[in-house]
This record gives sequence, C-alpha cells and structure tokens, in this order.
Amino acid sequence: MSKLHSLIVLINSMDSADKRHFALHSQIYEGAKDYHLLYQIIQKTSADADVVKAEFKRLRPKASFEITCNHLYQTLLDKLSTKDTETEIEFGVLKSYQQARFLFKRNLCHESLQLIGKAKKTALEYELFSHFLLLAKLEIRIHNQLEYDRMDEDELVKKQAKIESVSRQQRAIENLTGLYNLISLRQIKQGPVRNEEEKTRLNDLAFNELQAISGQSKNSFEAQKLHLLFQSAYFMKTGNLKSSLKVYYELNELFEQNRKLWGNPPFFYINHIRGILNNLRWFGNYTEMPYFIDKLRKLLNEFPSAQASISPLIFIFESLILTDQKLYAEAQNHLVGALPEIMEKQASHTFASQAEIALQATVVYFWNKNYKQALKVIRPILNAGKPFSQLPQTKPVRLLNILIRCELGDQDYLESEIRSVERELKKRGKLLKSEEIILKSVLQIFSETEVNKRSKKLQQQKEMLLELKNNPFERQLLNSFDYIAWLESRINQEL
Repeated sequence: MSKLHSLIVLINSMDSADKRHFALHSQIYEGAKDYHLLYQIIQKTSADADVVKAEFKRLRPKASFEITCNHLYQTLLDKLSTKDTETEIEFGVLKSYQQARFLFKRNLCHESLQLIGKAKKTALEYELFSHFLLLAKLEIRIHNQLEYDRMDEDELVKKQAKIESVSRQQRAIENLTGLYNLISLRQIKQGPVRNEEEKTRLNDLAFNELQAISGQSKNSFEAQKLHLLFQSAYFMKTGNLKSSLKVYYELNELFEQNRKLWGNPPFFYINHIRGILNNLRWFGNYTEMPYFIDKLRKLLNEFPSAQASISPLIFIFESLILTDQKLYAEAQNHLVGALPEIMEKQASHTFASQAEIALQATVVYFWNKNYKQALKVIRPILNAGKPFSQLPQTKPVRLLNILIRCELGDQDYLESEIRSVERELKKRGKLLKSEEIILKSVLQIFSETEVNKRSKKLQQQKEMLLELKNNPFERQLLNSFDYIAWLESRINQEL
C-alpha cells in the first residue's frame, strides 16, 4: 500500500474524538499549511487517491505532494499515538520509566527511585511484567551507582529474587501465548480434527499447554485467559461444542472479575465478546447470542468512548440472528428501527465498520427483494476508492453487488464488473473456490439459454458450495452471505 493509500485509510479510521484531538494539538486552524490542506481534501472531497492528488496539485501547484503526504502521515501518527498514551496504563508506566531514566542521568537518583517504586506497583497490579522488569533492573542499576547507600544484602537479594520470579512468570505467559497462537493457526488453517495423526499432534500440544499453565502463572489473569482461550480452541477442533461454550462462559467470568485490566476503551474485551458471538453463530447457537449482545449493550454507558466500536456490533449480530434463520421480514423491521441511530453515528464509524454495517443492511434488503435500496446502501462502499478496495470488508460487498445486479438482469454491467472483481482478487493471490463458483454461477445464468441445462449447472454449483461449507479457508466468505440459499432460489425459479 502506498503512503497516500495508507494515509487515506488512516484518516478514514479516525473517530470524532481523534479528529478533535488532532485539530487541537496540531494547531490546524493556524495558517494555511500544505499538510492541513491535504488533510481537509481527504476528509471532504474523496477517498480516491488520484482525485486527492489532482485536487491538491490544483490548489498547490508548486508544493511537493510526496513531502506533504509523508509529513501529514507522520504528524497524524505522532498525535494520535500520543492520544492513546495519555489514557492507557501501559504507556503511563513506560512514561514513568522514561522519566526515571532522565532523572537518573541528571543525578537525581532519589527522585528517580521514588518514581520507580510507584511505577513498579502499578506494573504488578496490571500484570505488566515486562515493564516491571525494565523498572526493577533500572532500580538495581541506580542503587549500584549510589554504592548501595541505605540498602543491605538481604534487601538486594529480595529485589533480585523478585526480578527472577517475575521473569519466570513472563516466560510462562510467553510460552502459553505461543501455544495458543499455534492452536489458533491450526484451527484457522485446518479446521476440525480429521484423522488420528492430527488428533495425536493436537493432544501433544494440549499436554504441553497443561504443563505451561502449572506453577506460579496460574494466578495470573493473562495466564488464565490464555489457558481458557486454548481450551476453547481445543474443544472446537475436537467438535465438543458444549464444552467450548462452557469455557467461553468461564472466560467471560474471568474478565468480569478483572475489570480494571480491560483498559479504556476496553477493546480487548469487546473483541473477546465478538469472538464468542462469531463462534456461537458458526455453530448455529442463536439462543445463547443475546446474552453476550446484552454484555455489549451494558458497555455503552460505561465506556462512551467505545460507542463507535460497540454500536455496529450490536446491530450486526442482532440482524444476523434473524437473517441466518431466514426471518427476513423481522430483519427488515429490525433494520428500520435501528436505521436512525446508525445514520446519526455514521460519521464516527471507521470505514471497516461502515462496510460491515452496509453489508448486513444490504443482506436484509436483498432477501426482502428491495434491490434498489440495497444498491443505495452499498454504493458509498463500492465508490470508496482504491485504498479501501484492498480491505477484507469490501470483498463480500462487491460479490453481493454482483448478485443484486444479477437479480435486476443488468447483464452488460455484470460482464465488466465480474472481470474487474476477478482481476482484483487475483492480485491478492489465487481466487477462493467459493469465489470462482459464485462468479461462474452468475455468468451461467445469462450464458446458458436452455432452462434444463441452466438448472442442472446451478445445482452442480450449489453442491460444490455445500462441500466447501466447513472448509476453514472458505468459511469467512460463506458466512458473509447465504450463497447456497441464493442458488436454491435461482434453481426454484427455473422449475
């Protein structure tokens, strides 16, 4: 991705709080600076890189576009990352470490030690073990510089023993993290266990994980969290859905008991809930989903700064519960009820969230045969420009756009659009089998004039999609829309 493309995506990911912070701390209203102009162009005119560049050149013909682009990107990066450091405990501890080092260099050793003492307590309280080790080692170094004034041998041994204890705890967590990442990779790449060899390898991994969790690390929130995540992934791979769900409830209880470690906004906890909802949906357990959606709803009042992240998830999963169960009229009513709030908060949503909302709203309109409204909803996503066409959220939108055009009988448009989509997908690598089937099915609807042959070919495509339904590589796309149900509806039209 070019620097301009990265810049466009970055600016469009900013919520209202980010924009206020950038305006306040970059003195954006003082003077007509080139990078201010570029920022405004990207915000107000277009997300298309060529249009942005042409507009900037028109208004600033003598300015260097590349230098301005790089300067704005670096300025945004500095200002927005600083904003995060002001609210997150982790960065606060690192800032204390930096200040303690500064004081030490200025020979203000006692002041440095006081700062380190407070920061060490915070680091242990929030399980920032690597941060604690940085502070503790600096503390020993300062005492050495002071020739261990006011410190006896027993105290030094205790401090060094604490460093070793925390080091072991950190190593155990790193080991657990590695094992969880490994089982996650297998879950994504391989899906459920299919043979004895895979079962043996999985059990060996589980044995190593049980060894890693034993000992001191079992009292750590991070270690327990990783252990439960591993257990859930293990049960999912072995097809034990009931046990997997039970572990998720335990994991949620663990989070509830350690609320101070969530952060503000609690992005990790939000992602945890999203993961649970995705897994419940994957296994068709719709009765359990409202419990976790309510968990998200309770966060809205507690964390106002996270509303732009939480509100889209509530709408999307409530709607998915209905469309997955083919309750299309109910989904339409739900969409109509949620639409005013969605439109009100649209400006605060990132492009990725806007694309996910648009996709689900389009699914609802599609199944209710309101194709013109469906096109209206996804048009802004389709016209967003090249930087966004590379994001994973845009692919299912483009494929659904093709199905809508197919239902409208827009053959001329489809021929060029399918070629365009194929080129775009091939740039990212080989097409998924499901992508090939979907595009081929649309072409067959128009190219095969004989009804019986067309119906037979569509039936073959449907059967091929059914075989791919549990394929972990194809799962994400097939979960975005019920392509099998669409093929069934087309086949029924032929009868």
